[in-house]
Amino acid sequence: MKPLTKNMFRDIAKSKGRFIAIILIIMLGVLIFVGVKAAGPSLNDSLNTTVTDKKLSDVQLISTTGFTQKDLNLAEKVSGAKAERVKYKQVVGSKSHVAMALYGYKKTNKQNQLIIRSGHLPSKSNEIILDQVAKTKYGYKLGDKFSFDKSADLKSRTYKIVGFASSPQYIDNESRGASNVGDGTVRMFAYIYDKQMNLPFATQLNVRFDKLQSKNTFSDSYKDAVDHKVKKLKTAFKGRAKERSDSLVGDNLKTLDQQQKQLNDAKGQLMLASSAGTDVSEQLMTLNSQQTQLTVGYDKLHKQTKTSYTWQTREDLPGFSAYGESSDRIAAIANVFPVFFFLIAALITFTTITRMIEEARGQIGTFKALGYTKWEIAKNYFYYALTAGLIGTLLGAVIGNESLPRIVLALYKQYIPLTWDVKFQWMIVLIALIFALLATVGAAMIVVRRELSEGPAALMRPKAPKSAKKILLERIKPLWNHLSFNRKVSYRNLFRSSHECS
Repeated sequence: MKPLTKNMFRDIAKSKGRFIAIILIIMLGVLIFVGVKAAGPSLNDSLNTTVTDKKLSDVQLISTTGFTQKDLNLAEKVSGAKAERVKYKQVVGSKSHVAMALYGYKKTNKQNQLIIRSGHLPSKSNEIILDQVAKTKYGYKLGDKFSFDKSADLKSRTYKIVGFASSPQYIDNESRGASNVGDGTVRMFAYIYDKQMNLPFATQLNVRFDKLQSKNTFSDSYKDAVDHKVKKLKTAFKGRAKERSDSLVGDNLKTLDQQQKQLNDAKGQLMLASSAGTDVSEQLMTLNSQQTQLTVGYDKLHKQTKTSYTWQTREDLPGFSAYGESSDRIAAIANVFPVFFFLIAALITFTTITRMIEEARGQIGTFKALGYTKWEIAKNYFYYALTAGLIGTLLGAVIGNESLPRIVLALYKQYIPLTWDVKFQWMIVLIALIFALLATVGAAMIVVRRELSEGPAALMRPKAPKSAKKILLERIKPLWNHLSFNRKVSYRNLFRSSHECS
């Protein structure tokens, strides 16, 4: 080993504290920089992984008159679309008589899978799985009975609780959306067997596109792609609402016409009986009452049977926009706070290395006098700074990337249990490495170059102290002249030291 290199290792061994301090300062700066910068992407990636695993639909379509197989076929005509029909309605239930989002459970449905928190999915017609908030906020337990109001119009009003769950459709535990029943706010969701709901048709159509699942659900690319698919779906359903309404009117009209025919036949028979002298006044009153009801039925049929659709994407689901805005705010903070903190760490590192090299002026002068080239002298300090910078960056990047995002995710308890997806942020680490090397290697090269510009004799002599300058207080003669000697020395040292540090 060359004498100069031996000397460098000897210096490191003698000043382990300084070497470790540089590593720790760089590590802390990189840790904060990488950790906070990685928090926002980790929040988005974790939710994206969760909704992808649970097959959250990209588009939800709700109809006032329900969906048939024809509607499902229309949706799947759009390239890449997979559609499922679900019975859904808002009802009132629980001991508190709150508004609820009630879904019909079918084993064949694959989209919008629940995240089971405890218990299991319904396996019998008298079983129900409830929103986790029913347990945490309303005190329900497994095995309890859960009742619905009569207005819910179900096959049964009471069901046995067999599980509690979270849903990718409701990622925010504090928000379940608005309701047209109860107090106007949905408080929880629930799933019972599909056949337990007295609905002739499914009222919600979920549509999912496999090719979109590789995109981040909060990215502009995903949003643009979904908007394009919604336009395609609306084109496919153009005219379908009127067709559906006409179909329902036609079916119901046949029923009413049949009832009218039966009523007319009954009237004919009564008229024959009346002409034969039989008193049929009571029967005629009954028929007239039935005729009135039938007329009302005709009027309602033509006035009230109207199909309308409500289109939703993931952005319209409760809590989705708020979650995205929250991660954006963290990302915005990450553009300011950690950068400022890292710059402080870089400044401290720069100052530390500068002082270290200035203290070694005598050694640098000696090696220069012995004939070593500038590069041979400089590269040892270069390797010293490079080693400290690389070790500090590596430790800070790994610890920061793996710890701070997980801490942030753990704090997001108001949202559903996320599948943590913390990716290593290579680009952010690369930026941190560049800053770290500028603070360490850059400092070393600048100072060494400045020192090497002097001759060996000048380097081996102690560096001349800076010429004294008057401080501002000295210029205020009446005040300065009344200060004691010790106070004058103290003020000079204080202000000059602060000036040098700045």
